[in-house]
Amino acid sequence: MKKLEIVTLMVMLYAVTGFSQVAKSGINALAFLKIGVGARQVSIGSAATTMTGDPNQIFWNPAGIVDEPTKFTASVSYNNWLLGLNQEAGVITYSMDEVGTFGLGVISFGVNGIPADRDILPAYLSSMQIDQQNSSTYNYRDMALILSYARHVTDLLSLGINLKYLNETIDNMSANAFAIDIGSDYRITDFWSVGAELTNLGSDIKYYNISSPIPLTFSVGTSLHHNFSDDFGGAFYLDVVQPQDLSQLYYTGIDINLIKALDFRVGYKFNYSNTNDAGTSLRGPIETSIEGLSAGVGLNVKLVGYKLRFDYSFTQMQLLNDVHRFTVSFNWGK
Repeated sequence: MKKLEIVTLMVMLYAVTGFSQVAKSGINALAFLKIGVGARQVSIGSAATTMTGDPNQIFWNPAGIVDEPTKFTASVSYNNWLLGLNQEAGVITYSMDEVGTFGLGVISFGVNGIPADRDILPAYLSSMQIDQQNSSTYNYRDMALILSYARHVTDLLSLGINLKYLNETIDNMSANAFAIDIGSDYRITDFWSVGAELTNLGSDIKYYNISSPIPLTFSVGTSLHHNFSDDFGGAFYLDVVQPQDLSQLYYTGIDINLIKALDFRVGYKFNYSNTNDAGTSLRGPIETSIEGLSAGVGLNVKLVGYKLRFDYSFTQMQLLNDVHRFTVSFNWGK
């Protein structure tokens, strides 16, 4: 088992240096997969690779769901995204002793009632009309269905995998893709963890005869945890993230816990906001993101036999409206 742990760490270190460094902005379809799910994770700057104790880790690093201290968990999240787009997500996990943890997650993202500006050909050319719809509005919807499994391989190492079904519907057109996520979490000490994840490794999505890749991303992260007293503790998170279509990014965040009931969080993504891509021979550099500082709070409510947690996060946006996320999680003990 010790050899397995060493090999896993070597793979993490190799991948963060060897993963593609070529930035090709705009090549990915299904961009909704880049939008973080879960107010707790987003509020620490999305540096969530080594976070545990949260069912929403199914959307970040599936190895993290195995460390749930409870038998059954469920969570729902709502994100009022930009320009009228809404993101809803839900997840449930169930732990089986000596077998592992199973999870099921779903993400829905889109907007309804978009005004349709249709080019209608004359009647004698109607057979050549590609768009056969005639409604005044249309809908756009992305969806992800995720089946997850994770377990402790050793006392220190956890591994997890997601199987994903992805669908996008625009008006009457629909396309599908399939992908997997692979994640690991390794506890070096009681207070220090490292982890790695490869997300959205899968098929292209195809409209007509044009195929586009989905957002393949590799992340490696670390976190430090310390309790200063029974009622006061905190954690520092740092992720190095390599998307397929951007240069290397650095996510970081802090989570401070007070009186075991309140959490205060803040995070930031370095090399992400106020930066430009390299441009092409046909255009100059363009800004790659309008996202800035993130922050949030959490409230833990313990009741007999189970626990509720309410999380909120705020993300600063340039030019457009700031983003607010809400998550409610339920934990039922063994």
